[in-house]
Amino acid sequence: MSLQQQKNTNNIGYVLGMGSGIGILLAFPLAISIFLGALIDSKLGTFPWILILAVFIGLFLTLINIYKIIIPFLEKRSKK
Repeated sequence: MSLQQQKNTNNIGYVLGMGSGIGILLAFPLAISIFLGALIDSKLGTFPWILILAVFIGLFLTLINIYKIIIPFLEKRSKK
């Protein structure tokens, strides 16, 4: 395998790793907040108010996580 082919293979792995990491960061806080919101709503009988609040909290946490990953990536890329 030539050096160029090796470099392309490494870039593909990096991109796939970054994409899957971002996917997990998107799904995990939102899924946990929906689960906890539904659980608390069922215990307190306040459906859907806490669930709605939990979804917004999950979205906020997701945006913070994405910001922490994307900004350093863009800064690193702009320095090249």
